[in-house]
Amino acid sequence: MSARAVYAGFKQQAVQFFADPQWIIPSLVSPFLLTMVMIFLSSGGTSIEGPVVLQAVLGGGVLGMWANSLFSSSSSVSFDRINGTFEPMLGSGTRIIYVLAGRSLWSTLIGLLNAFAVFAIAEVMFGAGMSIHDPILFFLTLLMTMLSLSSVGLLISTLFVLTRKGGTISSVLEYPIYVMSGALVPISMLPGWMQSVSRILAPTWGVDAIKYSALPVYEGMLGTSFFTDTVMCLALSVLFIIVAYFVMLYVERKVLRDGTATRY
Repeated sequence: MSARAVYAGFKQQAVQFFADPQWIIPSLVSPFLLTMVMIFLSSGGTSIEGPVVLQAVLGGGVLGMWANSLFSSSSSVSFDRINGTFEPMLGSGTRIIYVLAGRSLWSTLIGLLNAFAVFAIAEVMFGAGMSIHDPILFFLTLLMTMLSLSSVGLLISTLFVLTRKGGTISSVLEYPIYVMSGALVPISMLPGWMQSVSRILAPTWGVDAIKYSALPVYEGMLGTSFFTDTVMCLALSVLFIIVAYFVMLYVERKVLRDGTATRY
């Protein structure tokens, strides 16, 4: 792996984030509004605690993390096309997957900060009263879940190279994957076929692990243990990254063989 390429991708994504104010909406405004709505709906005007408030606040936090991963995946490739930097990157001799990995790391960092901001807002403004059973384990599982979301975003970003409709596709994919991860509602409330799809998504296992670390008495929405959730989340994240690597190898060979990427 080229550490220099990863750092360059990380730095570029950071500059674009601060230079473009529109990122404030998916990063802060949208998750905050969703958290507020979820808390009001869950409370029914009364105080809430335990699993209910965790589900409400976790929904907003995961949405912010997922929005950062997905929109940065689609927009970064689109920006490269618009600015005319995509093809030079392919011809630079550095695997473009390393640049995309650096961008995903930045999305991971911002998404993690976003999640903590949502938790803080819920506590300060709404008095959610959410207590964490094991704060250190909660932080580690939250980081693991963010990395799993980034692995999905990395795989999607490699597929976006083959289309100019990355923005449209990302808008279509945002809420289905968000819902099927179990962050908005427990996956036991979803139709049977959606539950099967949920189990092949790494973030689903990460969200379940977060609840294990936050609640002293939690049986698990997947019928598994915390250890199983952690192993499955990490294993599927690694699998997504490996698949993304080989997909990008195929894309690079195809584009270099055809001599252009502009026709996609």
